[in-house]
Amino acid sequence: MEQDTGSGVAPADLTELPAGELTATGEPRVDAALRQLGDLDERPVSEHPPVFERIHGQLVEVLGELHSGTGQSDQGAR
Repeated sequence: MEQDTGSGVAPADLTELPAGELTATGEPRVDAALRQLGDLDERPVSEHPPVFERIHGQLVEVLGELHSGTGQSDQGAR
């Protein structure tokens, strides 16, 4: 029996997404960071943590900029 995670999606459903098919988020830097997850298939598991850390850092940076209102799209308008 699958356990509900509270998100309405059972854990097994998350693994059924086709590899390489990511939905665009509308933020190019987030999309670029998420595409890096595809590189993990070619790497040994021992090399995954630094990749996750790098992607996490990129996402935190983007979210911080968006939260403060200084996102990349805003910079071009100044």
